[in-house]
Amino acid sequence: MESPAERCARALIQTTRALAGVKDLEVTFGDPLQRQGETALRLPPLALPLNESDAARVRGQADHLALRRAYHDPVTHARYRPTGSRAREIYDAVEDMRCQSLGANALAGVARNLAAALSDTLARKGVVAGFGPRLAPMTQALALLVRERLTGLPTPATGEELMSRWREELARRAARSLESLAAVVDDQQRFAFIVHDLVDDLDLGYELGAAEERRRVAVAAAQAATGDAAAEAASAMPQLKTLSGVMEQDAPPLAEGEVVGSRLGSDDEAQRKPEAKATGERMTRELLHDDSDHPNRHYKVFTQAHDEVVAADQLCDDDERTRLRADLDRESRLLQPAVARLAIRLERLLLARQTRRWQFDLEEGVLDAARLARVVTDPLLPLSFRDETDTEFKDTVVSVLLDNSGSMRGRPILVAALCADVLARTLERCGVKVEILGFTTREWSGGVSREDWLAAGRPSAPGRLSDLRYIIYKPADVPWRRARRNLGVMLREDLLKDNIDGEALLWAHARLLRRTEQRRILMVISDGVPLDEATLSANPGGYLEQHLRNVVKWIEQRSAVELVAIGIGHDVTDFYQRAVAIADVDHLGGAMIGQLADLFADRPARRKPPTSAFGATHRF
Repeated sequence: MESPAERCARALIQTTRALAGVKDLEVTFGDPLQRQGETALRLPPLALPLNESDAARVRGQADHLALRRAYHDPVTHARYRPTGSRAREIYDAVEDMRCQSLGANALAGVARNLAAALSDTLARKGVVAGFGPRLAPMTQALALLVRERLTGLPTPATGEELMSRWREELARRAARSLESLAAVVDDQQRFAFIVHDLVDDLDLGYELGAAEERRRVAVAAAQAATGDAAAEAASAMPQLKTLSGVMEQDAPPLAEGEVVGSRLGSDDEAQRKPEAKATGERMTRELLHDDSDHPNRHYKVFTQAHDEVVAADQLCDDDERTRLRADLDRESRLLQPAVARLAIRLERLLLARQTRRWQFDLEEGVLDAARLARVVTDPLLPLSFRDETDTEFKDTVVSVLLDNSGSMRGRPILVAALCADVLARTLERCGVKVEILGFTTREWSGGVSREDWLAAGRPSAPGRLSDLRYIIYKPADVPWRRARRNLGVMLREDLLKDNIDGEALLWAHARLLRRTEQRRILMVISDGVPLDEATLSANPGGYLEQHLRNVVKWIEQRSAVELVAIGIGHDVTDFYQRAVAIADVDHLGGAMIGQLADLFADRPARRKPPTSAFGATHRF
């Protein structure tokens, strides 16, 4: 007889196969960050029991993946995928919404499930595309706006704040392309061409790269295929026009690269943006790389006048800190036992590394009485001695650098604060000093730095255009009991904004270099790539991402600081040598402690996340 868990899993697998349209599709449960196979589909772990809202969310996650399998052609998608990172991000997110809209428009139940999953995803992770990397705020808002246009469904309440910031600007800049999407939603290739127009409307046409040329080739081939039929129709056209009383006129020629029907209306043709080739410097700029010993060789900062390093207790008064700490303790009550058990394991490992040990079979020292028997049996054997020695354990400091970006709002920042809290207590008991740091920006999408850039006449390639904020939650020399209230400050929602990881790494690294400990460890916890709309919109594609790569490479190859990273819903192994990616924030405690255990035990880094009770892969 099947258990409730087995019945639920079987029903979910069958509906997923039916919606995907593949009868023999292999459906499993496991880590959704792992690559999906050609004939297999991996659903997120199933945690029972499920209430009504949880059931809708789980079905929505499964429907999302099934619809993508049913309506998405990866070959077509890859053929017309832009080259630049921001254009790719938009292209991927809008295509994902196309697949979801086809299922939502056909089946009302699927629409409700997808809405539940989307609402939960926005609340927990701040991403739209499901289980991929965190998206930029503009891309998130654009995907939600496309969803509204394709399905007619309203944006979930969890996304209204985001839409309030971006709706008007996106609707103004990309009105024509957004209106065109619904007419070609059933044709992935034509849909991709309209998305190219959408990317161009957002001033990112220079990032289309080779995809734009492949689009032109496809359009030319389609026109050539219909050429014979057009020639036959042309011979009969004068007679037809005469019969209908229509004067024969020459149609205005198309601009180079323009596709018939790709633009709605031509009243404002004079104000059309120039083609990508007219953007100048961005088109010819070489890919960033760092072949020197300095990671900032190809990186600029427009101004540092508005950056700040602030202690957490300066961000709010004592009463608010006390309240936020109480909120942290209350909200994390269910998570504390599991994290505490992991901390005990780490503590035992550290204490074992610091104990005294015996060395045997020495020529001098204390006589080893346990080995006297062999001397009695063979008098020619020499006496055996032993000696007690101290285990070498270097004086150590650990710096935990937390991403305080807006996508960490909600459960991710709660779990991160709890894990940092428990880790600080555990390591302090073992004589290891810990500092806890955070990084974000003072304002969304730039701030005063961007205003200074605008006032200066918008010089090209300005570099970073945001006001950075670095937060010190716990200095290494301050005991945990004195800094514990500061960790609750992470729960302030108005604190979490954009993130620039490369400069934050250099800041935390510089702090560690000033320490006197023999061993220095820097642990970075993030849920996505560097993101700041003001900087990305005024610099070449991948500007912040490439800087992060240069910084990580420099620290790993040139510095004595040991660098380790944990990605929440984001594969950071592409950036860091010693890293682990976790699919769910609930695995963060195990990942943090596991990585430190590997460092202190001198074992190679583990790259797979720890599995929860429902994290194993099941086959049915």
